[in-house]
Amino acid sequence: MPGTVGDGTNKPPRTLAEKLSRLREERAPEGGKVPSWEALAKEITEKTGVAISSAYLWELGTGRPGTNVSLNHLKAFSKFFGRRVSYFAEDEVAFEDDAQAQLALLEQLRRLGVRHIRLENVEGDASPETVTDLLGRLQTLDILRDADVREVALQVTRLTAEQRVALGNIARSPSLLDALPRTAGLLEAAAGLTDEQITSATRALGQVDVLEALQDEGVSQIARQCLELLPSSREAVLSMIGQLGRLEAGKA
Repeated sequence: MPGTVGDGTNKPPRTLAEKLSRLREERAPEGGKVPSWEALAKEITEKTGVAISSAYLWELGTGRPGTNVSLNHLKAFSKFFGRRVSYFAEDEVAFEDDAQAQLALLEQLRRLGVRHIRLENVEGDASPETVTDLLGRLQTLDILRDADVREVALQVTRLTAEQRVALGNIARSPSLLDALPRTAGLLEAAAGLTDEQITSATRALGQVDVLEALQDEGVSQIARQCLELLPSSREAVLSMIGQLGRLEAGKA
């Protein structure tokens, strides 16, 4: 019955399959039959100009494993059913399987012009954590506009959790970043360091996790790139490191 999901409750649909099934049921006339997937696919194709087969729509609507949906079809669903494209995104699409896929999704949303979510547009029983997570993801859109930040962000996703924490400590300290090119060869270049750089190097020597992290070429390279970023861009990288850490902590 329209307004319910598999167990007969009024829970809001979460997955793409549940949402398509709910929307299909809502198109049934009062006391009439629910339109078939074939009829619905034909109607979507005619009204949106985007070809979609009944078999493909059935696979999406029943949640058949291995069936992927394209952005073009999401736009067609949005136009046909009068819902935002973001409505059809499943709750756990971001950062769940692959961080690079998350970046790609955010870039797609940016191109679609998604900027903000009003809280009243979020499902009524969404937890505060879900709302915060959604808003955090959309705030990341502006971060990804900067090509330099995107490059650093993609490299950050390849680091371990421990390396990201250490990198965060490095990126959070402008003086340490500034001293980084020289502290890498501290013994040879000690005479050329300023007092401030020597102080920063001394701090680094007292942080075992930082020293261990900098032995990794990937961490060292990203840290050098952070040196070239504006303070606001470094904050964006730190924000991404924090998001990755929170997501990993949630999975533990």
